[in-house]
Amino acid sequence: MGKAPLNGLRVIELGVYLNGPYAARLLAELGAEVIKVEPPYGDPMRLSPPMVQGDSLHSVFYNAGKKFVTLNLKTQKGRELFMRLISKADILIENFRPGTMERLGLGYDVLNKANPRLIYVSITGWGQTGPYKDLPGFDPVIQAMSGLMSTTGYPDSPTRAGVALLDIVTPAFAVAATLAALHDRDSMNKGSFLDMSMYDVAVALTMQSMIYLYAGYPTRCGPSSAVFAPEYLFKTRDGYVYAMIQSDEAWEKFCKNLNEMSWLAEERFRSIQGRVSNRAEINKMVQERVRGLSSDELVNLVISSGGAAAPFKELADAMNDTHALERNMIVKMPYGDTEVELPGTVFKISGYSCGFEWPGLQKGYHNKEVFQEVLGMNEEEISALQHENVI
Repeated sequence: MGKAPLNGLRVIELGVYLNGPYAARLLAELGAEVIKVEPPYGDPMRLSPPMVQGDSLHSVFYNAGKKFVTLNLKTQKGRELFMRLISKADILIENFRPGTMERLGLGYDVLNKANPRLIYVSITGWGQTGPYKDLPGFDPVIQAMSGLMSTTGYPDSPTRAGVALLDIVTPAFAVAATLAALHDRDSMNKGSFLDMSMYDVAVALTMQSMIYLYAGYPTRCGPSSAVFAPEYLFKTRDGYVYAMIQSDEAWEKFCKNLNEMSWLAEERFRSIQGRVSNRAEINKMVQERVRGLSSDELVNLVISSGGAAAPFKELADAMNDTHALERNMIVKMPYGDTEVELPGTVFKISGYSCGFEWPGLQKGYHNKEVFQEVLGMNEEEISALQHENVI
């Protein structure tokens, strides 16, 4: 792989489950050397199905592009080796509950003394402060508590998002904050502590629904919204299409293309505000009219009117979409005796090559390489660490 923007930076990751590991993977995609430090038994996420070649497919995906070492931080020697790694690192990422690192004797104050330029990134469920800070912080739990879940589902039945949304979006915010801290470090010559919270991100993600709430609109309205109308997941004769008409000009053309001139005569439908106020009726009206169209016909009709539309695709079909393949968003890689398909990098930066060269590998895969090349240890010393259950 060619030069990437963060080549030359070293990241130490103490990540478990999803959000810490994914934040580190994003930095690896941007070219940083990421060393994932696990206890000898491994990140607990490695035990979560589905499995591939004896390891979790979650781990294979979230840990792509990293180097893997094991260290028992509950031993004195394990902590000493970790401190040596920290002294040679630019960034630390961990997503333990608040207080865990302090109990290990590895809190920010200790690490900052060892490496004053270290950027310490903490990603927790609820943050380092506040009455909820010590609660378990898993994605759907925070969706429920933050109000985010109240924006998802039908009026009478909230539901969690179909993916671990906060475990993906929070790392993106964390990477943005990390890059800002790196910029500041270059000018101030000192590191910083980043307190990133999934709860904070969840509250930020509800911004649009907060606007609905202030206006008296329902914040949970199923496959629709309170921004445009018609806007809905419409049933066609061969599937579904998500379609929206976002302007008065597009509404006029849409009605003409459907040969529904009576809709244009309705005063209450002429403006966006009027259509949104009557969105349930107008969505139902359009649904009845387009039910007999094919998905392709409805998409073409809406787009030719000036609106926006796309056919609904099952995930298996979306992964084989020519657009996803052309943008290298589906990457095939060997993994043991088989092959895995992983989502590729979202980073396309002119003049740089971003991405990863291998999927997440087995725990301790790079023990010898890292301890020899980074810490200058010999094979005899590394072998002794294994016998002492330090690695």
